[in-house]
Amino acid sequence: MAFPSSSKAFARSTCELPDITRNWLYSENWKMRYRTAFNASGYGVHPSVTSFTMHQETHTQAGKIMRDLHALGQSYARTAGPWAYQWTGVAGAKVCKTGYHRYGAAIDLTRFDWGAGHYIDTAVHGKDKRRYLRRRYLAVVATCRKHFGTVLHCYNDPDGSHWNHIHVDRGRQAVAADWDYQTDTTIIQWAARDLAGITDMAIDGDFGPQTKQGFEALRTKFGAKGIDPTASPVNYRVWLDLIGRHGMADKDAGTYKAG
Repeated sequence: MAFPSSSKAFARSTCELPDITRNWLYSENWKMRYRTAFNASGYGVHPSVTSFTMHQETHTQAGKIMRDLHALGQSYARTAGPWAYQWTGVAGAKVCKTGYHRYGAAIDLTRFDWGAGHYIDTAVHGKDKRRYLRRRYLAVVATCRKHFGTVLHCYNDPDGSHWNHIHVDRGRQAVAADWDYQTDTTIIQWAARDLAGITDMAIDGDFGPQTKQGFEALRTKFGAKGIDPTASPVNYRVWLDLIGRHGMADKDAGTYKAG
C-alpha cells in the first residue's frame, strides 16, 4: 500500500492504521528478540523472544529480508556453510512518535543471526576494522533495500541516531535506484569501497565524480553494463542481489556476474 507522505507522517505523533502483533518474521521458527542493553564491548544484549506490533505489510516485507538472508547463508556462506538463519534483533516497530513508526510502517533491526557465531551486530560491525564483517553488514543493507525504499544505517544517518541499528520503512516503496536518495547512493559507495577495492571512496551519500567512478567499476566487474539500476525495481534488485552475494561470501566484486 501507499503510506501517507513524509510531511504527514512527521506532522503528528499519534499512532494510526491497523496493525498486527507477532514474535517472528517469515517463519515462526525465526523469532524476534528485543535489544535491552549493550555489553562492555558495545554489542547488543537480546535476552528473550519478544512480540512487536507493526503494520501487516511491514511484517511481510521484513520477513522477506530474513528469507533472503537465509538463502544467502545457504548458498554464499563465508566459511563452513551452509548457514541456517536463526533469529533477528529488534529495537522497535510501531511507536507513537513522529515519522513512519506511528503507522507501523517502520522497524528498527539490531542483529541478524545465522548461529554458530555467524551474525551481524548493527551497533558494531558496520564500521568494524575487519572487512569481512563490513561486507556482511553491507549484504544485510542491500537485502533490506530490496524490500524497503528507505534504509538508514551507520553510513546513512541523517539525524545521528542510526549508528546502532538499521531502520527500514515503507514510506518509500522498494522502487528503482535514485541517486538523489542517500539510501541508494551509500549502498553503491560502500560496495565500491569494500567490494571493488576503491579504498578511498567516501560514503557520504553524494553521487559525485568519485561515486560515478565507483559505479562504473562495479558495473564492469558485475557484468551489468546493460542493467541500469535506475530504470526499474527489477534491475536494481539484480544489483542488490550481486552486492548481497559478494558481501555474504566475502568476495571481491566480479566473483559473481549478472545473470
